[in-house]
Amino acid sequence: MNKKLLLSAPLGCPGAVTALRNHQAVLKPNVRCDFIPLEHLIFPHLKAATTARRIYYGLSRRLKVISIKRILPYGENIIFGSFSPTYEVVVNKLNKRGIRPSFIWHSSIGQLEQTPGERELFMRVATLLEEGRIKHLLLHRRLYHSIGVFVKRATFFPHSIDLSQFRGVVKKDIPGINCDLFCRVRFGKNVLNQILAFQMAGSDGNLHINFDPQLFRGIIETIGVNVVRHKWLPVADYYGLVAAMDLSLQVTIGESFNYAVCERMALGVPVLTTEDIYLISEDSVLRKYLCVKAVDTPSEIAGGIKLIVNDKKLAADLGLRCKSRIADVAKTNNAIVINQIGSHFTD
Repeated sequence: MNKKLLLSAPLGCPGAVTALRNHQAVLKPNVRCDFIPLEHLIFPHLKAATTARRIYYGLSRRLKVISIKRILPYGENIIFGSFSPTYEVVVNKLNKRGIRPSFIWHSSIGQLEQTPGERELFMRVATLLEEGRIKHLLLHRRLYHSIGVFVKRATFFPHSIDLSQFRGVVKKDIPGINCDLFCRVRFGKNVLNQILAFQMAGSDGNLHINFDPQLFRGIIETIGVNVVRHKWLPVADYYGLVAAMDLSLQVTIGESFNYAVCERMALGVPVLTTEDIYLISEDSVLRKYLCVKAVDTPSEIAGGIKLIVNDKKLAADLGLRCKSRIADVAKTNNAIVINQIGSHFTD
């Protein structure tokens, strides 16, 4: 590859940012690769406080004050990690220069169904692909093997996993029983069922969360769950906290991959989830203990919590098996991603 590869996504899309940063880390030994947040890429740089920058970027979007100057040197070696009307402006400008960018889609069919706006955006990207205005539409495993069957020229592109980021993590010393429920609250995250399940399990432990408990004002107090809220943490502190958990809760609905599950597996923490998450479900032992079938039933989730937190040996064995399983998935996925980049981005 003569030119560098550019990866870009808005800072307001943490899932896309995480995925692209993992791709960058995995590709780096083989491919010259940059990750640049979309805001820094297409808007004139502004040195200001975070709030002022956010307002500035919002106004720039509305006024369509968009520059492609920083994108042009990459030619067609461009992968954008999300889509919005702003991107369509970028695509139009690039097309006028004879450049077709590529897009990678991270959500699942379930998420598309739950979010009407996302459905419209996905179909718009598929139309741009059909019209030849974008080079590739890269789809992760679940999406490629479902709707990807009906989208001509869609390209299989699984999630990369950069395991190097978990080396040297120092596990925090936290007394008692501790579980975490870290997520960005939205449709499909199934947060309330998991909070209820934690209390129904009767573990008398702490549930660590990263979202504002005021989102469930009154409910948390009514059921009496012991919640520990964590705001933003430096990466080393975040991983150290997660590594100290007895169990993680990620019993979501319609998830596509879930990097939170991936992180916990890499840190040797068992994760209660669903059969939608192939990281867990395609290992028969992990599926037996960690996959909840009735995700809308708190008592079902509670049963899984009780079984694991009350059996330290089982929890430890599952943690080790999670670590081994994610290493195998990383080896397979990373090899495919490196090969696909080499095959499809050759300028």
